Amino acid sequence: MRAIVTGTDQPLGTAIAARLVGAAASVVPLTTALADRDACATLVARALSDLGGLDLLVLSGWSPTLLAPMRFEDIDDASFGSMWEGGMQGMLWTVQAAIPALRASSGSVVVVLPTTGMTGAANYAAAAATFEGQRILMKAAARQLGPEGIRVNAVAVGAELVLDDVEAADVHYLAPNAILGEQSGSDVADIVAFLASVAGSKLGGQTITIDGGRWLAP
Repeated sequence: MRAIVTGTDQPLGTAIAARLVGAAASVVPLTTALADRDACATLVARALSDLGGLDLLVLSGWSPTLLAPMRFEDIDDASFGSMWEGGMQGMLWTVQAAIPALRASSGSVVVVLPTTGMTGAANYAAAAATFEGQRILMKAAARQLGPEGIRVNAVAVGAELVLDDVEAADVHYLAPNAILGEQSGSDVADIVAFLASVAGSKLGGQTITIDGGRWLAP
C-alpha cells in the first residue's frame, strides 16, 4: 500500500503513519502547514513521485489555532476565517491534488477528525464548526468520487486525542465511561487501514467513530 499521511507533525498523525509502516505500507508523511493551493499541490506531487502512485490519502492534523480553546465571544473575524477557511481549504486542496493518482489505483481517502464536530464543544465553537464542515465535505466528495472508484470516509476520534484542553471543551458523551476502553493512535490507524482494504471496499461516505463507545451516535 502506498500512502500519504498529513499531520505527521502532531502525535495522532505520527501514530497513524507509524502503524501503516508497521503493516508494510510505504508512507510519505506531510506536515499540517499548507500555505496555499500551489504549495499543497507541490507537496503532494513530490510525495507521489517518491511513492510511484497512491492507494491511500489520510488527512489528519490541524493548525494550532484550532486545537486551542477560545471562548465564543472572543472569536473575531480573523480568527474564524483562519480556522474555518484554513481547515476546509487544506482538506480541499490536498484531495484535489491527489485525485488523479487515486483514480488510477481505485484508492481511498480517510479524513480523521475529533467527535467534537458532532457533539459541539464549549470554548471550541469555531473548531467544532470546522471539523463538522470537513465531515460534510467528505460526504460530498464521496458522492462524486465513489462512482469513479475512489472511496472517501471519515474516522471520528475522542477529543482527548486531538484538542489541547479537553476539559475546556466540556464534551458530554452519552456514555461518559468508555465501554470498550480508551482508544489510541494505533487503534485509529487500524481502522484507517481497514477502510483502505478490500474488506472495507463497500464503505463510502461513512463516519466510523473510534472513542470506546462513549458517543453512541452516528
